Amino acid sequence: MARNMAKNLTTFVAFSYLVFMFIMTHLPKHCIPRTLELAGDKLLHTSAFLVLGFLLSLAVQLRVRSYGWYAYVIPTFVFGLLYGWFDELTQPLVGRYYDLMDLAVDGLGLVMGMLLFEGVRRLLARVLRIEELQ
Repeated sequence: MARNMAKNLTTFVAFSYLVFMFIMTHLPKHCIPRTLELAGDKLLHTSAFLVLGFLLSLAVQLRVRSYGWYAYVIPTFVFGLLYGWFDELTQPLVGRYYDLMDLAVDGLGLVMGMLLFEGVRRLLARVLRIEELQ
């Protein structure tokens, strides 16, 4: 897979996931499927931000010209937390509430996603033949 194609695809996927997350977290309370409510709010936040942390790590790593974890950790964590904060601030507009604990588990999910990415980064590099992931 060519570097530019991979860079564009991973950016598109990460951005699409952000849009999906925004839509899901801004559904009015009465529109939330019962099965999601049963899963637990904190587990959903952690899981959603784990995926976001992974996708952002991949997209950022491909966009920078540096190798290794230090190239994506700070931008991914800062952007992810800023998004989580923005998400929490805007939820009251649709009848939901701001919860600081949600932001804390968002950060936990981001870290878990970055750790997962770091764990599979070299495997992805070999499978996708992308040198920048080495």
